[in-house]
Amino acid sequence: MSTKKQISLIAVLIVTIVISGWLSGWVSAYSPDYYHQIKKNIEVFGRVYQEIAEKYVEEVDPEKFMKAGIEGMLSTLDPYTVLVEKEDNAELQIMSSGKYGGLGMRIGLRSGWPTVVEPPFEGTPSLKAGIREGDQIIEVDGESTKGLTVSKVANFLRGQIGSEVFLKIAREGEDESIEFRLIRAEIIVTDVLYSGIIQDGIGYIRLIHFSRNAGKDIEKSIRQLKTEGLKSLILDLRSNPGGLLDAAVSVSENFIEKGKLIVSTEGRARGSTQKFYARKSPVLEDMPLVVLVNGFSASASEIVAGAIQDLDRGLIIGTDTFGKGLVQTVVQISSEAVLKITTAKYLVPSGRSIQDPKRSKRNSLGSLQAENVFSKGEDENKKSDKKSEEEPQEKEYFTANGRKVYASHGIAPDVKVEEETLSRFEIELLRKTLPFQFAVRYATKHPELRRGFEVTDEILAEFESFLNENNFNYTSNAESALQEIEETAQEAEYFALISSSVDEIRSVILQRKEKDFDLNKGFVKEELQQEISAKLWGTKAELEAGFDQDAAVQKALEILSDSVKYESNLAGPGKKPEQ
Repeated sequence: MSTKKQISLIAVLIVTIVISGWLSGWVSAYSPDYYHQIKKNIEVFGRVYQEIAEKYVEEVDPEKFMKAGIEGMLSTLDPYTVLVEKEDNAELQIMSSGKYGGLGMRIGLRSGWPTVVEPPFEGTPSLKAGIREGDQIIEVDGESTKGLTVSKVANFLRGQIGSEVFLKIAREGEDESIEFRLIRAEIIVTDVLYSGIIQDGIGYIRLIHFSRNAGKDIEKSIRQLKTEGLKSLILDLRSNPGGLLDAAVSVSENFIEKGKLIVSTEGRARGSTQKFYARKSPVLEDMPLVVLVNGFSASASEIVAGAIQDLDRGLIIGTDTFGKGLVQTVVQISSEAVLKITTAKYLVPSGRSIQDPKRSKRNSLGSLQAENVFSKGEDENKKSDKKSEEEPQEKEYFTANGRKVYASHGIAPDVKVEEETLSRFEIELLRKTLPFQFAVRYATKHPELRRGFEVTDEILAEFESFLNENNFNYTSNAESALQEIEETAQEAEYFALISSSVDEIRSVILQRKEKDFDLNKGFVKEELQQEISAKLWGTKAELEAGFDQDAAVQKALEILSDSVKYESNLAGPGKKPEQ
């Protein structure tokens, strides 16, 4: 068979399979004319692809060309409708199944190398082999990892349960690299990063993802805390990007009365409009509850926070959440790729949407302006909704107690606690992971430290020397502003007139910059306290070392320690808290 016939056959097969699959799922929702338009346009798309592949002046890469076409179509939609290929698909599968074959460690990039950023998980091959936080993975099965992305290295580490993998590790304090032979095991994903009583019967749970096991992990943690004298709970969802809708419902069921609506979804396709109710009695019952959120709490985190707020089940503390109120359905496209399609929006119990309009279109996030692809009726609906999207604060909804809440722009907290704004010095320290790197070295040299140690002036002086050894430097905001003035003056050819003044200003800026370490000592002490604690005693110790300086946690402790204050924050108009 000729190449041309092969391409034609493939095109026909693709069209037939796609059309038959789509039509079977949409038969009750759309008119015959709509089907005809879909079929006709897929044929046109296939013909364009075939003609260019065969006749364009230069040979095109068939795979890249098709991918470009797919990306072009998706660019006209919201930023959450995406083609997920092999590497990211693996992450999606892990979230959906709640388990994977691997070694049981979290990695991140440090100084260009994939590095173990937390103590390995309990009972996993990594922990049993003696791998530590701070270890740099320099080779996997003989292949260098220098410059590779975290997802690429993570895929190298994962694999079939029972298969072997060879690692070469660089470790602080060791002159030579260390080699490990590890056997991959089944790793159960744990979404609870921390669970414990932190003050007078007040429990704290930090949830970092919403994978398949999230609801069970929360339930298990609450039951354990009850045996330790739990009286009230802080659920920390800050910087939790979300995950599965079912997991959000499962987590919510631990707090919300059986039979109450948790979330509903509204969509165009068959089966996309649903209501999700609590199906069991809550394990926390009626104990006081606070949920912590911030601008990186998204999706499933917002479902949980929205349900708890709308039902007046607890207080939300922190800053406005991300504002992602769209539901994605996963469609398998090939063995190595899936398509995530936004098929519905979700509404929290009061009936409000929390989708931030600014996050609904790709072109609003910085991509090229795309042609409107929606049908006339849909376009008119969007135009009629424009005013409400631009002014969502005008649309009022009410919680169970009658408190006012608003649509769009995420979940607004009941008690606002602003997060600390970092200086340029602090941002650059964290970006270059210098506290982490120093803590690895310091913990190796000082295993005698005990929990609750103080970051002394001697430790600070040693860290300052470490920064000098690593040639730590950065451009301050003042330096950036001065540089812009210089460039503008040079372009306008009057720099000579101001050069002496510029030199004087630069001298003042540099003198001020030399004092940045002393001016930011409080921040440096906090970071070193947490990072050194993490290296010596694990993630739980790291979090505990930061509670005293965490404004949102401290506000939650203050409110939960005062029942009148807690109840007054939940009381609606005309209601008084019980004495």
